[in-house]
Amino acid sequence: MANASNLVQNVEMPNAPNLVRPNTARQLRARAEFHAQMANLEAKIRAAEKAQETAIRNAVKKAAEEKARETAIKNAAKQAEENARREAVNRSKAEATAAKAAARAKREKSNRNIAAAEKAAENAEKAKKAAENAKKAAEKAKKAAENAEKAKKAEKAKKAAANAKKAAENAEKAKKAKKLAANAIVKNVDNKLKAIKSKKNITKDLMYKKGRIIYLQATKKVHPNRGGNDGSFKKLGIIFSNFEKFTGHNVKVNQELSNENRPR
Repeated sequence: MANASNLVQNVEMPNAPNLVRPNTARQLRARAEFHAQMANLEAKIRAAEKAQETAIRNAVKKAAEEKARETAIKNAAKQAEENARREAVNRSKAEATAAKAAARAKREKSNRNIAAAEKAAENAEKAKKAAENAKKAAEKAKKAAENAEKAKKAEKAKKAAANAKKAAENAEKAKKAKKLAANAIVKNVDNKLKAIKSKKNITKDLMYKKGRIIYLQATKKVHPNRGGNDGSFKKLGIIFSNFEKFTGHNVKVNQELSNENRPR
């Protein structure tokens, strides 16, 4: 994105005001329009940079929130496991108590202490119910632990999907920014070639030489292998082909770069 901003800053004015002094209202108007276009493009690129910075800050903030949520899920799962363990211990104790109560009832019955035996049986029944309740609580705690684990996996899947979507959006934004930068370069070359053609005190051979230098420099920036795109590269070729015809050098522009200007 920073490279795109540098490209906009190096764009020259239409009709090359530093080479040809504007002396007509139309040239002045053209220069003003180009300045406005460049300012608009630079504003768009800066806005894209600011949006990217904001997206990065939001992503960092969201990552911290996701980390906190994940930690909370882990703690909940750990607590659920601890509760399940405690419930299992309590269930074992309740079962042991019930067994002791049953044995005591049997002894008391054998001693003909009916009242005590009935009380013991009642206690045994209560102990049995307590054991059943403890078992249910243990099963419930186990289920809670399983649900916590499922929630953890679902949260990870959701986070991965969100990251993939964000990466796709950032890639699309970067692609658009590169395309804007390449179009700005092509527009700048077109303006420079027009400025050269408008000169009156220069031969067409010299025009061609100057224009060719500008064209070769631009191809290294807009070529698809150097971050440009096919559309901008082909448009640049058409512009230079028309310039060649104007200067009398009717050489077909080959979109495959020659060895002298192929990006290295």
